[in-house]
Amino acid sequence: MADTLTNPMHVEVISPDGAIYQDDGVDMVVARAEDGEFAVMKRHLPLAAALSMCVVRIKKADQEERIAVFGGFLETKNSRVNVIAPLAELAENIDVARAQAAKKRAEDRLASRAEDIDVDRARLALMRALIRLSATKSL
Repeated sequence: MADTLTNPMHVEVISPDGAIYQDDGVDMVVARAEDGEFAVMKRHLPLAAALSMCVVRIKKADQEERIAVFGGFLETKNSRVNVIAPLAELAENIDVARAQAAKKRAEDRLASRAEDIDVDRARLALMRALIRLSATKSL
């Protein structure tokens, strides 16, 4: 069946800075919603999901593109997948040394147990650093 050629799955990841990823012929998109990880393939039923901070994996043939996504939504309809996120970074654009330094800073803040430390802010910083490192496979 030539359906893949005539109607490929189109994926687009959009942040406030614009589209950071667009491609046709994608085989699968894997993401994490608030209630767990899920995958979308061609001709998936319409779906809208709130994303947690996660690494969105886009699989095409033997390749996998990894994108760090910090919240947002994933919508699929008619073999189109749109990810709309307040912040999204391609793995290849992530500064690994900077993410490792941010991880260390956040861990040190959480370990210090000082009264003036905003624990929630430090946990979010740690989570962002871990997502970035996971996207680059440096974790």
